[in-house]
Amino acid sequence: MQWRVLSELVPRSFQDVTELLLQNRSILDSQAFLHPKTPSETSLEEVGLDIQAVRQAKERLVKAIKDKQKILVFGDYDADGVCATAIMWETLHSLGANVWPFIPHREQHGYGLTVAAIEELTAHDVPQLLITVDTGIVAHEAVKILKKRRVEVIITDHHQPEKKLPPALAVVHTTQVCGSAVAWLLARELSEVQAGKALDLVALATVADLMPLKGVNRSLVSHGLTALNKTERLGLQALMAAAGLAGKKIDAGIVGYVLAPRINAMGRLAHGLDALRLLCTNSKQRALELASLVDETNADRQQLTEDLLQLARQQVFAQKKESLLIAYSADFHEGVIGLIAGKLAEWYAKPAIVMSARGQLVKGSARSVPGVNITELLRSAREYLLEVGGHPMAAGFGFESKNLDALIKHLFTYAKENIDATLLQKTLDLDCWLPAELITTKLISHLQQFAPFGQANPEPLFALADWEIQAVQRIGSQQQHLKLRLKDTKTKLVLPALLWGKGELADTIQAGQRVQAAGVLQLNQWQEQTTLQLVVRDLQPAAE
Repeated sequence: MQWRVLSELVPRSFQDVTELLLQNRSILDSQAFLHPKTPSETSLEEVGLDIQAVRQAKERLVKAIKDKQKILVFGDYDADGVCATAIMWETLHSLGANVWPFIPHREQHGYGLTVAAIEELTAHDVPQLLITVDTGIVAHEAVKILKKRRVEVIITDHHQPEKKLPPALAVVHTTQVCGSAVAWLLARELSEVQAGKALDLVALATVADLMPLKGVNRSLVSHGLTALNKTERLGLQALMAAAGLAGKKIDAGIVGYVLAPRINAMGRLAHGLDALRLLCTNSKQRALELASLVDETNADRQQLTEDLLQLARQQVFAQKKESLLIAYSADFHEGVIGLIAGKLAEWYAKPAIVMSARGQLVKGSARSVPGVNITELLRSAREYLLEVGGHPMAAGFGFESKNLDALIKHLFTYAKENIDATLLQKTLDLDCWLPAELITTKLISHLQQFAPFGQANPEPLFALADWEIQAVQRIGSQQQHLKLRLKDTKTKLVLPALLWGKGELADTIQAGQRVQAAGVLQLNQWQEQTTLQLVVRDLQPAAE
């Protein structure tokens, strides 16, 4: 792995560390970043929303509420979509609206506002108004059908639009925030009080959807995490308890790696509607039942992903010379292909596409690497696809199985011709070389002013120059992790170090070796004791 140290400055003080971290993250207004304003102060213009579209949407919703018209909130089955649905449904319900939510089923309805979904919705009970959240920006056909059936449509979404927008009454859209945040900003126009109660969901969704944690997103997550740690939602309280988080402080990392995957699991393997019920229930008993269901479904998702990941790795092994990776199989469950693509992209530093090739229709999911817009790459093959949508870093698509070979050929060729090879190198970005003199618990406290960490604001990653390995120990239930004791050769500072999932390195690492380490400094709390530790991302021989 190639190391790229972002700052040539070797800090000599905590203030030096602060300045170089701000510089590395291209943060010009340090006060605004370190002290984010409240979400209530965020204007619609700041996030690129069309004021006229928001006004049209608000006026139509207010009329529907007043006239007791049937309103349907059409969401999505991922964490962002489920949270967005909860936000909009709760807001409208609190205002006395005749409103009900709908979360599509992945296998029955497909992704987004599909014809299959609206056929089911309008078969028995036709709403006068349908509002989408986190979806709909490319649903041209579905919106046309709804208009013919005299259903007015408001679209709120954040995915990448095509050149032409669907013929909706109003399109409330921006790519700067997640779908839940778009829904929240519109909900705030209807009821500031109710919107204030939904900040916990906005934070959860923003982290889950991997939005860059700068500007408005940082404000939403920073203040939303405070709300999440005090949440009165019985479902979230029960989910935290089921995940072993009771009494623990919830940060962005816990949201991203523990809470969000559980909510996502329902849409992947079961029905996202149960995740929505979990977020909205007022029954403690129901919350416990749903939290248990969600937790069990997530465990199934983890095992299924691990099993199918091995098959995907076997397929892409022969694609070393390609500029992207493609795996497909009838065995791939549609609900986890995105996770598999994400793992492949992470391991091999290439965009990855994984397809579930069951029957006549093939479903695909793609994940990318920085600098490669995977949605635009897929749209280059529009002639072979029935549907495609997403973000620069993640996308979903569908097509007829007869086009499989032609599509794969096109994607391999297009990627080789259009992706800069320098974007495909496995690189580790490090903030700076950190002298041992600064490695103290006080430094960790200093670094916390940069939290919450996430996309575009990663947890500070430092390079440590010349350390001697004093002890090597495999740990974990299956000896899958590695614990080291490192000693700085100059100051003699001793620092525990952890390498998650790298237990096999115990066979090649020995006490006495001198290494340079790249890692994140953290505080480890165990039995009422707090100690410094390094979570290692990479080890290399020390420079001579």
